Amino acid sequence: MLCDIGNGTMNVMYINDRKPIPQRCFTEKYGVHQCVLAIRENLMRTHGVTIDEAMIERILRTGKAEVGDKYMAVIRQTAEEYIGGIFRKLREHEYNPDLVKLYVMGGGSCMVKQFGKYDPSRVSFNHDICATAKGYELLATERLRKAGEL
Repeated sequence: MLCDIGNGTMNVMYINDRKPIPQRCFTEKYGVHQCVLAIRENLMRTHGVTIDEAMIERILRTGKAEVGDKYMAVIRQTAEEYIGGIFRKLREHEYNPDLVKLYVMGGGSCMVKQFGKYDPSRVSFNHDICATAKGYELLATERLRKAGEL
């Protein structure tokens, strides 16, 4: 199973024998931005503070920041809950870590790696944010080549 977590959406695709299964592709409006908004809301609700989105995104990528422990605890808890939501949505699409290996890519892959609870032997990461575009380019090149246009 391939999971591409972008800023606004999460795309899920089943792959069998290196071939995507078009009937089993799904898009969920559950991207990184929803997590950033939840963190900002929880910080405001619990501590009455706002934090710059760029700092939140840096924390989501690296798991570290120069912020107080009480703020970091809220950020970490919110991110962990969000990643739990990602795995819940994957299970809704029949993801079973004992049966299916998961490949996570896109900007949100760092979040899963930093804040997720998963079996590292069953989950692989591609942190190249251009990986999806590169894949489409490869598919387009193959089609053009087969059509004799390259």
